[in-house]
Amino acid sequence: MQEARPIISSITVDPRWRDCVQRLVISAGILNEDVERTVFNSFCAVSRDGFAEGSPSSLAFKDVELPLVNGQWLTRPSVLIRMMGLINIRKRMRILELGFGSGYLCAVMATAGAQVFGVEVLSSFAQSSRKQLDNLGHHGVVVRRGEGRKGWGEVGPFDAIVASYPVSDEGELPLDQLALQGVLVAPLVSDGATRLTIWKRSDDGIRRVTFEAIDFR
Repeated sequence: MQEARPIISSITVDPRWRDCVQRLVISAGILNEDVERTVFNSFCAVSRDGFAEGSPSSLAFKDVELPLVNGQWLTRPSVLIRMMGLINIRKRMRILELGFGSGYLCAVMATAGAQVFGVEVLSSFAQSSRKQLDNLGHHGVVVRRGEGRKGWGEVGPFDAIVASYPVSDEGELPLDQLALQGVLVAPLVSDGATRLTIWKRSDDGIRRVTFEAIDFR
């Protein structure tokens, strides 16, 4: 894997963050080298410390959840890296994030070269995240307040949809807004466990594949 260089020139990569990302990307088991490189570079370029106000800055460089306002959490980077690997993130993808919260993952996906849309039910998050994304130069990320289960049909279909909150029923997900060969990834709660799960649309319909159990909040 090549050394990361900041994709956004205004961001300086802290060596602690770069080393953390490298370990996590290697552990994620991403088979496609181009996707692996894209995930590595984009996560390196966007540090978490600017998205979790009030959290100790040292924790932003570790694989832990960070508390946000309103009792929400910024998901641990290992889970987000795994999710990006499962959707095979790449340039020019159209991606919808459901429940974008702080805006951190929107920034990462935009840095990877994707066209990013986001919906967030909490208006306070939607407003503060828009401001932070603008401050970092992500003016092309389009976000609005809305319910995740409704998606954003007016601007779909999407090559990928990312649910950034646990779901207990796939009926809560806007699977109809996936493009052909599109993938939706979500933490699915079933039988007392939360597992990373993907739904992929093909000519034959939508197929669900369940992966490992994770800690997600």
